Amino acid sequence: MNRYLLAGCAAAALALGAGAANAQAKFEVKVGGDAYFEGGWVDQDRDTNLRSVEFRNRFRVIVTPTAKADNGLEYGGRIRMRANAGSAASGRTMDADRGYIFAQGAFGQVQMGVTNSFNDATYVTAPQDYLPLAIYDGVTAWIGGNAVAGADIGGGLAGLNGSILNQSLVVENNSTKIVYFSPRFAGLQLGASYTPRNDSSAGDVNRIEPTAGVAGSFSTTFQDMVEVGANYSNTFGGVAVKASAGYYWGDAANATVAGTSVEDLNAWQVGAQVGYAGFAIGGSYTDFGESGQVQGLGTNNDKSRVWVVGAQYTAGPIVVGANYKNGQDAGSLLTPGKRKLEVYEVGAGYTVAPGLTLQAQYDYFEAKSDLVNRDDEGHVVLVRTVLAF
Repeated sequence: MNRYLLAGCAAAALALGAGAANAQAKFEVKVGGDAYFEGGWVDQDRDTNLRSVEFRNRFRVIVTPTAKADNGLEYGGRIRMRANAGSAASGRTMDADRGYIFAQGAFGQVQMGVTNSFNDATYVTAPQDYLPLAIYDGVTAWIGGNAVAGADIGGGLAGLNGSILNQSLVVENNSTKIVYFSPRFAGLQLGASYTPRNDSSAGDVNRIEPTAGVAGSFSTTFQDMVEVGANYSNTFGGVAVKASAGYYWGDAANATVAGTSVEDLNAWQVGAQVGYAGFAIGGSYTDFGESGQVQGLGTNNDKSRVWVVGAQYTAGPIVVGANYKNGQDAGSLLTPGKRKLEVYEVGAGYTVAPGLTLQAQYDYFEAKSDLVNRDDEGHVVLVRTVLAF
């Protein structure tokens, strides 16, 4: 199968290059980006050695050079740079979390490099425009803790999917891949992506077979990952309808201990949303099954999944909404049971001026763990300023 995938990628690259010889030499360079500043207050049961108030912020700059050939082929590249790493004590760094080249035309669009997979770029979920820059699971950063306090929400699905509440299939956003987006026909778009290895990106060349450890642990490294998906967007008599579906699979790391096995990646997602006269309602379901679990003989652990449902109303510069999020995974693979996080959320946003928004949200959470004395619940209040340019 690998040789066919490689041949397909090579053919795509050659096809994109054909006709580029008569391209115009002039590139148009666009600069955009976004930023937010957020302040939070947290009140939770397990708060030993935890403070209640904290700030955080992030700034991203996106540079996109594009050109158009005489034959209509559009091509270029994109890099997204972030100033959000490090600390006041350790120093701050800047990284490029996305960087790819692309070409588009009547055939659709192809992206090659470090970019989002097809599903993560197009999936549909509950309307949550009162949240910052599509960060739907940002509340998890505020309710985690340390070794002696805070909800047990790390590892497991969080390692696979970015967090226990992330609503898309984001196993490998920061790895090198090739992605195809079809043209949209009567509202329907198809697509696919291929990733050789999800822990290899940019200039890295990693041909080593990945390995995993002892039973009871999770492996988040996969190879030869393939995703297929579809999304739909259309309007009927003022009613806006959106839907998406995607499926992901890939080979797991090789087990290093006799009597253990590592579950291959098998994940899928569906979502839908309906809107009318400022109102919108929708939801999504994401399922990872037992992907990445390192299991011993005869073990059968709980599966990982996330679902969310919500609604919002938009009137001019104001948006208000509410949703319910529910994420679970197997927790400790050595203990029967599961780990689950439920969040009840309300929020509002106000657009002060084009590109400048003020937002506020309240979340009540309940965290249940299969580990002893790790259950938690509490309240989170967040206020923020969002800039998009």
